[in-house]
Amino acid sequence: MLDTILEAGSGFDWISPLAGILGDIMNGPSHTFLIPYGSSPLSGREIAWMLGKRGVKTWGLMIVSGTLMVSVRLNQARWAQHLLEQSGVPLENPLPAQTRKRRSGSRRTPGRASRQRGGASGTLVDSIQDVLNTRVF
Repeated sequence: MLDTILEAGSGFDWISPLAGILGDIMNGPSHTFLIPYGSSPLSGREIAWMLGKRGVKTWGLMIVSGTLMVSVRLNQARWAQHLLEQSGVPLENPLPAQTRKRRSGSRRTPGRASRQRGGASGTLVDSIQDVLNTRVF
C-alpha cells in the first residue's frame, strides 16, 4: 500500500531523481535494474531490504510508469541479479551473459546495435540504459 501512495505522489517528486543521480555519483559505476512492478512478488522496500541484508547497497528506488528502478554497484550487480532471480523478481534488463576473457588486453565497449534485441529499433529499456550509463563527469 505504501508503494501505491509513493507512486501516486512521485509525479510531483524531483527529490528522488536528484537523490538517484547523487547516489550514482557517490557510489561509482552502477547498474540500474528495471523491474515491472505489477508482476513483481516483492515491493520496492522488500527488494531493498532483501538485497541490503545480503550485503548489496541499493539507492535510487523509484517507480516510473509502472517500472521499479533499483541501482546497485556494478561490482555487486551479478550477485544482486542472482538474488533477485532467486526471489522470483522479473527483470527487464538483466546483465549480459559473461563472456570469456579476451587474450588481448584491449577492452571494447558494445555499441548500441549490439545491445538491441533481435535487431529491433531501440526499446524503452535501451533508451533508459543509455541515459543511466551516460557519464556525468
